[in-house]
Amino acid sequence: MFHFAGKLEHLLAPANYFQPEWHEREVAEVFRRSWNFFCLASDVAAPGDRFAAEVYGVPVVVFNHGGELFAVRNVCGHRHSLIVKEGPSCGKVLKCQIHGWEYDHCGRLTGMPDGRHFRVVKAGEFALGSFRVERSGPFVFINLASEGPSFRETLGDLAEEFESHYRDHRLVDTWVTEHDVNWKIMVENAVESYHVPMVHPRTFEDYRPEDQHEHLLAPTFTRYRDLLPYDAEKGLVPLGFRLYTKWLIRNPNFRRFTHTHLFPNMMLYYGDIFSGISIIQPLGPERTRYIAHGFVPRAIYGGWLGRIVQDLSMVLYLRMGKKIVGEDIALWPPVQKGLKASPHKGVISAREERVYAFQRYLVDQMNGRAGAGNGREDGPSETIVPSNGTTAFCSAETPACPHSP
Repeated sequence: MFHFAGKLEHLLAPANYFQPEWHEREVAEVFRRSWNFFCLASDVAAPGDRFAAEVYGVPVVVFNHGGELFAVRNVCGHRHSLIVKEGPSCGKVLKCQIHGWEYDHCGRLTGMPDGRHFRVVKAGEFALGSFRVERSGPFVFINLASEGPSFRETLGDLAEEFESHYRDHRLVDTWVTEHDVNWKIMVENAVESYHVPMVHPRTFEDYRPEDQHEHLLAPTFTRYRDLLPYDAEKGLVPLGFRLYTKWLIRNPNFRRFTHTHLFPNMMLYYGDIFSGISIIQPLGPERTRYIAHGFVPRAIYGGWLGRIVQDLSMVLYLRMGKKIVGEDIALWPPVQKGLKASPHKGVISAREERVYAFQRYLVDQMNGRAGAGNGREDGPSETIVPSNGTTAFCSAETPACPHSP
């Protein structure tokens, strides 16, 4: 069931989807204060493993030292080169690729060639600076802010669910694409079903009736569960999925699937046969990177034969998934173009309430000034009351919305 009964205010102005100044504020006030997906835990699984990448303009390297992860700024204090190349590497120390200055896992300077010509350099003077890093399930997350809740605290009551759905899974696919659209267009497309009949008439056909939706709207995430009974859908394809699950997967829960939007830009998908994570990473006001990792459970029947069946089935499953995403990709540019020319404020339906929850979060993070750039400060122009008369947003202490289905 939906939490709201009727239309909702569109809290973001069209300019907030393309204005450079707004994008810079989002990066500074949202992403550099949030936990950001950095790499897979397998990239830094062994002592000496390193992985380097840029996190919203800040070069970072994560270093496995004695089984513990450390994150430091990947910029040498000597003449500003990146210390290690982006991507995976190995080494006992962080050694600058240009002049050979060396740093330990905490970013402390430990050695330099021709040190006699740097007589005034003091210990600790060129420390790189560190960042918070956490490993959760098969993922590594970085937070550039020095203070704030841990990643697990950010998840709240979602923490155990998050880890359980990726525990004992193996990676089967990674997909990276880039698109000339604002990141919020991609997020909002992913969390509503209103577009399904128009955009996915053959792959999804139609959206579910309201009584087959379970929406949870929380301060740091929203979640959708498909409540259609597992054995209710007719046809050969649904029958094939049911037989496949019963024959291959150990301890299935026989739920169709769960889709969670972890604010601001991570999408979690989990079901019996496949679990995935998608990261929608803004590169600019109108440029976004889409990163998707797919996983399958290790606990299956059939030994090596079951593994072969699982791998072959994933070829078809992933092909269908990319076809569906491809149908969405084709519609993102028209939305971007329309936003740049729109005189309208916009409106959101109750079916799209996860879009509203995302916009509400973003407005809160941006100090409530969502109208910057179009000459006004936008917020709800009317009092919005959920269909059951209670608030649709849980407090941080609430384990789950009390009015959730």
